[in-house]
Amino acid sequence: MIIPDELKKIFEKVDSVVFETAGKERNQTAVQVFWKKVRNDQTVLLIGDFTKLNEKDLIEDNYVRISYWDPEEEKGYQIKGIGRYHTDGPIYELGRNFMLTKKHDSAPEGVIEVEVTGISIMRPGPCYYRR
Repeated sequence: MIIPDELKKIFEKVDSVVFETAGKERNQTAVQVFWKKVRNDQTVLLIGDFTKLNEKDLIEDNYVRISYWDPEEEKGYQIKGIGRYHTDGPIYELGRNFMLTKKHDSAPEGVIEVEVTGISIMRPGPCYYRR
């Protein structure tokens, strides 16, 4: 699925997003992610030290969600996708280099690549929910 330009801009602008996994036992894990990047029109990267919490879940069930909010527009966004965990290779290096521009003395534990399969937009008001 192609990520609309408006959603890419907001994803890059917000301070953090919430990343959720479930695993085979459906025990949901949600973590706040500060370092994130739009990789291309269909993929985002989540970068950081939190990722070990989600690695096992991604191996068991790689369907994930990312939620974020734009308080100025009073809209919430949810990205659904397929997550892949990287601890080396070109995707990891892309995330590592991005993190080093933000936090010069740290390398990420891992990088999660999310291929977007669906997007939901939510905002206050009577029955407003769009997929």
